[in-house]
Amino acid sequence: MNEATTRYLELCRTDRSGLGSAVAGADLPAALRDARLLARPLFADEPALQAAADDLLSLFGVLASLPDRLFDGDLAAYWAAVGGEPGLVPLLRRWAPEQPRARFGRADLHRGEHGFSLLEFNVGGGVGGFELGELPRALLATEDFARFAAEHALRHVRTGEHVAATLRAVAPRPSPVVALVCAPGALARYRRPLAPTIEVLRTHGLDVLLGELGEVKENGGRLFVGRARVDVVLRYFAVDETDGCEDGLDAIVRTERAGNAVLWTGLDSTLLSNKGALALLSDPRCDAVLSAQERRLTDRILPWTRMLTPALVDRCVAEREHLVLKPCRGFAGTGVVAGWTCPEPEWAGILHRHAGRGYVVQRRAVPCPEPVVDPATGAAEDWIPVWGIFVTPHGYGGNAIRAQRATGDGVIGYSADTATRATVAFGCPATAQPAPPDSAAVAPCSRLG
Repeated sequence: MNEATTRYLELCRTDRSGLGSAVAGADLPAALRDARLLARPLFADEPALQAAADDLLSLFGVLASLPDRLFDGDLAAYWAAVGGEPGLVPLLRRWAPEQPRARFGRADLHRGEHGFSLLEFNVGGGVGGFELGELPRALLATEDFARFAAEHALRHVRTGEHVAATLRAVAPRPSPVVALVCAPGALARYRRPLAPTIEVLRTHGLDVLLGELGEVKENGGRLFVGRARVDVVLRYFAVDETDGCEDGLDAIVRTERAGNAVLWTGLDSTLLSNKGALALLSDPRCDAVLSAQERRLTDRILPWTRMLTPALVDRCVAEREHLVLKPCRGFAGTGVVAGWTCPEPEWAGILHRHAGRGYVVQRRAVPCPEPVVDPATGAAEDWIPVWGIFVTPHGYGGNAIRAQRATGDGVIGYSADTATRATVAFGCPATAQPAPPDSAAVAPCSRLG
């Protein structure tokens, strides 16, 4: 536990500092007013956050190279190896982008005694959570937290600012119109969950609208969603949700190749978000194509991960307390089963039913708990966080953290579990002592950006 965390907890217990109620008392922006927030932010050493982001960007490059390095560019062979559905291969080929894959996404990690361990890598424009990057400013507007932040030289990154800058950089016009495009029929379901994303992007000066893939058209070489011309399509649909909307996708591809629009990110990001890609990277058979430096990278950040095959079931039954089962293309914790929460017969049955059906098993990454003081009682309770670290083409883009009480089942999904809470981490110097109380106010973290 770092110095900032230790001191924050001490002050929360005194009930005199005002820090215990800082989150509850903050004037939150509209994007966060419906959020279920943890009672405090977390604090992490800046060098550790930067090192994790650097590792993730390097890992991104390795993952993107696997189809060529292992399968000579044979997309069907790669997709089969990561447990993908064969019927999606023609779609992935048809709408493959001409440009290299954009390094953009959110990695979910546990932080243990020896550093960060990667749980999954959500690659694509539709990743969620960057509205939490607005929480630091709300906290810093409170006198008690601002004083604490200055004393401990805390810094923060506004993820929405980085995302907006990235979208401007890739757009064909300097003041782009950004469309968040959902799958056909999904608009009603997505309107409320996407409201914070839209609010944050507008806060950072972007013109944003929401639509469905069926509304996408080309006119005169320009891209339209409904009647509005758009420059960037922020993709909130999956490759298997495009049936019947081929004309819309073709319009996106044509205008993108003409330099008049951008799909952020392309459907090819599906190849990297699939958890089977992590299993492929973790497998010793990949050693032949990895450099020594790349293997050190994967050993450092990636837990043992394998495709669940019938031949692996007996081993997984024996190692139940150390393994978690995940669908290759699942999200938000759906379909995830922690072996240590199941009786052995139940675990064995689950493994047999899912072997060879597009699932991975991953060795449990043991996280360090984060104590949180309950503002109502003054009692401290351990919470288990999942650290979401955003990476953009320019590097570290902030974080979004979700957490569950240590007594929970180990599957930490914000949308699937109303007991899960969200927060953000401030960066703090690794070894520096607290600054004098009259220090300048906390500044955004330029180095981490």
